[in-house]
Amino acid sequence: MHLNYRIFCASCGIFHRYMKNMKSVFLVLVALIMWGASCKDVASGEKEKIKLNKSVNDLTIGFYNVENIYDTSDDPNTLDNDFTPSGKYEWTPDRYKTKLDRVSEVLSLMDNDLPDIVGLCEIENKGVLEDLIATSLLRPGQYGIVHYDSPDERGIDVALIYKRSVLELEHSEKIKVVLPVNEDPNTRDILYVRAKAGGQALHFFVNHWPSRRAGQQESEPSRIKAAEIVKTRMDAILSSDPSARILMMGDFNDYPTDKSIREVIGASGNRAGLFYNTVDSLNAIGQGSYWYKGAWNALDQIIISNSLVSGNEGWVLDNSRPVRFINDERLLFRDREGVARPNRTYVGDDYKGGYSDHLAVVSYFKRKE
Repeated sequence: MHLNYRIFCASCGIFHRYMKNMKSVFLVLVALIMWGASCKDVASGEKEKIKLNKSVNDLTIGFYNVENIYDTSDDPNTLDNDFTPSGKYEWTPDRYKTKLDRVSEVLSLMDNDLPDIVGLCEIENKGVLEDLIATSLLRPGQYGIVHYDSPDERGIDVALIYKRSVLELEHSEKIKVVLPVNEDPNTRDILYVRAKAGGQALHFFVNHWPSRRAGQQESEPSRIKAAEIVKTRMDAILSSDPSARILMMGDFNDYPTDKSIREVIGASGNRAGLFYNTVDSLNAIGQGSYWYKGAWNALDQIIISNSLVSGNEGWVLDNSRPVRFINDERLLFRDREGVARPNRTYVGDDYKGGYSDHLAVVSYFKRKE
């Protein structure tokens, strides 16, 4: 600080001897004050220290496919041209801000005090995530970010945001998924995060598996491949720690009853099974996150290891607060017959200013002593 002060004073002397134009004087003075403030910030370390709450007793964990959050800049390395001001969607700063506000509104509906941990997909880059957690609704959560760029040609990635007062990160990495399709072998990476909440380790896998656009049967091998990759990693964790607490979440582009989930992952509505699919029972009664051909489908799911269902201590599923899809009326569009479906940002090329083509899913956990 003393050195910065001497530099500042010397700068002021030069300033008085050589500056005669009052407009220039004013501008330089402002610049020097701002520079001095930044030096103070550097000298004092981080502007904001978040104290870790190791006595936290409940967790709200969600997942949301946000349907294409792009910034307005053209990335020459990805196919994001449509999401620029001059692109097909006329993606202006105002529309971008509206999208961020819409997504933050959905996340705020997960819990009265904001969710603790949220997996996200269809995020363009880390800058978009920084803009998202800076929105007025999410800023009080003081979120951290885990994100890696993936090889998806559209430039969309998966990510995890978390309250820094709740989750203590230990390790993160991206897991590459190479598809059994020679002409298009790339897809979104799987994000793996190991962290502690309340002093207990948790393992997160955030997924966005290949779409069904080419047809369910034709595209199924790609999703099975993604399932095999994440299952191998989860099995390795359980092999070294059979009581490991694992949360696998994502837009799987398959239903809870499809082969990739039911057979490869081995997840079902059986609470005694190795992996429990928290939305299996909702899917069975026609509730879901995605509207397709006149019906709701549970493409977005949260799957957990058995220790999070029937553990004797530590984090377990809170049965008093069942998993749910966030189907608040404001997130829905109703047609002339009154049928509800997700209120989207675009329908075709038409801007609607909605939220997403998916609904979010959220689950609740408590610490068992």
